[in-house]
Amino acid sequence: MNAAPDLPVQPFSVRVCSDDEEVVVALAGELDLASADELERELRALRLAAVTHIVVDLRCLDFMDSTSLCRLISLRNTAKRNGHRLTLVPGPARVQRIFELTATRGLFDWRD
Repeated sequence: MNAAPDLPVQPFSVRVCSDDEEVVVALAGELDLASADELERELRALRLAAVTHIVVDLRCLDFMDSTSLCRLISLRNTAKRNGHRLTLVPGPARVQRIFELTATRGLFDWRD
């Protein structure tokens, strides 16, 4: 039996783009325990800048773990408390699976 070749994993990256109405935080690579702090730093900077609508784009993620999910839930809770908006752009099936397994998909607003 031949093992499937390992697909190259891109390093974690965060790209922030803004317009007049929202800030899009596009994530790529693996969002896990090792990269969650980098995401938290970016999101903290946006909160300090008084951004009122953050869109987190998960489309280019290869993987997301429970630590990352906790960070997103925390961001959602902070946004709700402050009257801000948080919208997620769904990622690939392997990323969306964590939301389904933990029954947390309904906690978030999703963009088609």
